[in-house]
Amino acid sequence: MEFGEFSKTNYSISLDTKSQLFSARSNDNPEFEATGVTIQDALSELSKLDTSIRR
Repeated sequence: MEFGEFSKTNYSISLDTKSQLFSARSNDNPEFEATGVTIQDALSELSKLDTSIRR
């Protein structure tokens, strides 16, 4: 098993199982958070808030 940093993304994704919405949060600016029905929707909304988000 390999351990290490495999992703260079500057955001994190979570799923709210109660509302069934994905949440994307900027790692550089944690106050920026967006939700969407899909991961792509959440990232698209987040990129509108934080221009440093690379998808």
